[in-house]
Amino acid sequence: MIIKLMPWIFSPTNETSIVKYGNIQIVDNLNCYIIRNERLVKTNIEGNVSYFVQEGEKVEKGHKVVEIAKDIVEENTKRKFEVITQRIENLNQNKDALFQNDIQKIEYDIDEIIGEINGTKKNGNILGIIQLKNELNLKLEKKRIMYGDESFGERNLESLKKEQVQLEQKINNGIEEMISPISGIISYCIDGYENVLTPTTILSIEHDKLKKLEYNMTDLKTDKAIINQPLFKIVNNNLWYIITWIDNDNVINYKVGKNVIFNLKDEKVEGEIHKIIKNEKDTLVVFKIQQNADDFYKSRNINLDVVVVNYEGLKIYKDSIVERKDKQVGVYVLDINRHAIFKPIKIIGYDDKYAIIQSNVYYEKDGDEVKAVSTVKLYDEMVRRASKVEQGEMIY
Repeated sequence: MIIKLMPWIFSPTNETSIVKYGNIQIVDNLNCYIIRNERLVKTNIEGNVSYFVQEGEKVEKGHKVVEIAKDIVEENTKRKFEVITQRIENLNQNKDALFQNDIQKIEYDIDEIIGEINGTKKNGNILGIIQLKNELNLKLEKKRIMYGDESFGERNLESLKKEQVQLEQKINNGIEEMISPISGIISYCIDGYENVLTPTTILSIEHDKLKKLEYNMTDLKTDKAIINQPLFKIVNNNLWYIITWIDNDNVINYKVGKNVIFNLKDEKVEGEIHKIIKNEKDTLVVFKIQQNADDFYKSRNINLDVVVVNYEGLKIYKDSIVERKDKQVGVYVLDINRHAIFKPIKIIGYDDKYAIIQSNVYYEKDGDEVKAVSTVKLYDEMVRRASKVEQGEMIY
């Protein structure tokens, strides 16, 4: 008996991958300069400075930022105003006894401070004695106002209110309020280029000169102001710019109107390519930013990573892509029986290893008509090294 063995024909083994969503980014590291619309606010008087806004705080136009007390305002006037205001409040509330309580309290405070001074003398704490004596003088002055010739104890309400108005006017005439000229971020740090590097000068800025500048921040905060001294700056945080220069060979990914993403410290900031100016050596690229970013008002020259290309869609290996003899580009996906079936694709973008393609359906022109083309779907199993595969082969 002759037994004839029939050979089994096996399809070649090949690696596959499961199709998933993903993205491909092209990120450039750029040396950038931040250009802001900012205004310096200076004082035209001398005096003691009080601050009402924190560094980095956003304020509306007309908001009080700084108050300057002229030297001509006497401390005695301020204390007298405080005492008379308290007396008026007591009379309005029909609580005359409260004024007597204030007198008793200040006498108690004076006795306490004198006791502390005597104790401090024994310890030999000279600095402590000086501080306590200053505090004692303030209490004694307030007591003199209450008891002396200018005592308010027996004055009627109408008389007190008249003097309160006079004292308030005297104090207000000695105080200058510095307000914000526009809405924006308040900062007390400047680098000296606030009026030089501005949105109106962007196109005239010379790269070589810009590289030579030093960007050192100066803290404007002070206890006492002099005439024409800058006290703060206000920065428009809703519209600012980033500029950079790129080698002419690398500018292909930059187009006016295109959106990019900056990695600014720990946050992502969206920007739009506003202008592109090509020069002999390099290309000036101006990015427009229309959102707030932490501390952007403190930086001038900074290295930033910028995402200039971000392709999103189905992410596949490039070696899965083949071009057939009819010039149609596609991939092989496996059917339920693990046969390789050709699927045309539409490529959105690619890098050295991966490609991003359209999912489910894409559209293409066929003469005068536009037709829908069925393509790869999410979680399809796709053949790798597709150039070695034929239509219908079993992959296992």
